[in-house]
Amino acid sequence: MTLRSVYLTALKLIGEVDYSTSESERSERAPYSGAELCREAAALDRAYRKAFGIGEAEEFEGLYLDLEAEFPLADRFAPAAAYYMAAMLILDEDPELYEKLFERWCDALASISAEIPFVKGSTAEVYPE
Repeated sequence: MTLRSVYLTALKLIGEVDYSTSESERSERAPYSGAELCREAAALDRAYRKAFGIGEAEEFEGLYLDLEAEFPLADRFAPAAAYYMAAMLILDEDPELYEKLFERWCDALASISAEIPFVKGSTAEVYPE
């Protein structure tokens, strides 16, 4: 799955049906939003992958993630990513819709986090005696 798949889903979430008009400013901003959302969810993605035995994600750097690039997070994060990207694409035009979409992004990440099983381990002693 590419980041473009997430982007097209985000466009649908904000009610954009004519993709030709969206291929201007929004498509220019999407790679930056994509990189940001991946950075925001990277730690949770690592924990999710470790808990479910999914291989490590390919590392990415920078502020830009090409729309044709493979989506670097686990597939489970794709719906959440679409909410984030939709929120960022509509931020200036419809603050109320932005709030709803961003809340869904947060809820989706909370749901993913809740799926990660607790791992029992010893507590590290970090204070000097």
